[in-house]
Amino acid sequence: MNTFVFQSPTKVCFGENSAATAFDVVKDFGGSRPLLLTDKFLVDNNLIDSIIDGLKDGGLTEPFVFCDVPSDSDVDCVNSASNYAKENGCDSIIAVGGGSVMDTAKATNICLSLGGDLLDYQGLNIIEERLRPLVAIPTTAGTGSEVSFVAMIKDRVEHRKLVFGSRFLAPDAAILDPVLLVSLPPKLTAATGLDALTHCLEALVASVTNSAVSDALALEAARLIFDYLPRATKNGEDIEARGQTLVASTMAGIAFSNSGVGIVHALAHATGARFQTHHGITNAVYLPHGMRFNIAYSSEIYGKVARALGFSKSLDDNEASEALVAAVEQLLEEVGLPNTLRAIGVPEMKDAELDEWVTLVTEDPAIIFNPREATAEDIIAIYKRAY
Repeated sequence: MNTFVFQSPTKVCFGENSAATAFDVVKDFGGSRPLLLTDKFLVDNNLIDSIIDGLKDGGLTEPFVFCDVPSDSDVDCVNSASNYAKENGCDSIIAVGGGSVMDTAKATNICLSLGGDLLDYQGLNIIEERLRPLVAIPTTAGTGSEVSFVAMIKDRVEHRKLVFGSRFLAPDAAILDPVLLVSLPPKLTAATGLDALTHCLEALVASVTNSAVSDALALEAARLIFDYLPRATKNGEDIEARGQTLVASTMAGIAFSNSGVGIVHALAHATGARFQTHHGITNAVYLPHGMRFNIAYSSEIYGKVARALGFSKSLDDNEASEALVAAVEQLLEEVGLPNTLRAIGVPEMKDAELDEWVTLVTEDPAIIFNPREATAEDIIAIYKRAY
């Protein structure tokens, strides 16, 4: 019997228009002068007006808003945000946006709380003390960053993703407001949904670290994604579908934060760092191939998942596992996502490039939790099948 530790320190608040309560929530955790960290699209389209109004009603006549967050945040952005927060005496953060905003907020909170150079804190479990209050409000249903213990920040000089991991990075509260997702375009809806599904399916087979608690969250989140992601993609104003995919993303975030992910994420991180591909879409391309690579070690789990989700009645685990992979491939087609690396702009790598890229994959922390060890030859073979 595996021993395990499960933790989920983030308070989760769900409901239509619940984002308007952000200032009240951050005050519950001791914040009184928050930095509102977001992106220009949300500001320009007035999607955070209710949050700004709440800050003004709370006495902040000039809310401190930092919105220069790129789609793939980097060290320079974090330094700019933390300097702005320090200059204005901010004591907490409200983050509103997708995964890049969430990761920027977590990294900014490191600098705001602990000082020093951000690079001093990269790695796992380097941070060993509580940070300033952080409230996360996701505007996509995919990354799970609103409840996770991890932040990924790009180092553009070294062309790699920096990993920051600690239970103290988890936001104090996550506010899930499906209204904020209504304007999310279909392709981005699909891409972020596949990111969440990848979290589910990798957490379920993660070696050693998974548990009955994380498995239950991942399995139910996967069911919600298969059921509601096509609806959310086809009709962005379907509030029920938006809400269910948002809840699923958060559940998956809690699951993988406790269990880990695996080879699909390691492949996607390395590919995104090298070729600037969208993380969710890159996960989607690699997911069927990563699952097939793992079947030899994880067929019993995949088989149970396939039967639980109604994709197979077969008692043969390998056969049921293939049915689960086929269901993933069918979902990709249904939501209109590409299924090859070529289709997402990844160039065909030559031997020298492949060797450098494989090193990025093998050094990525996500691969540690994969149930099957992958050699350089295995990784190259997956790349070629996905290409």
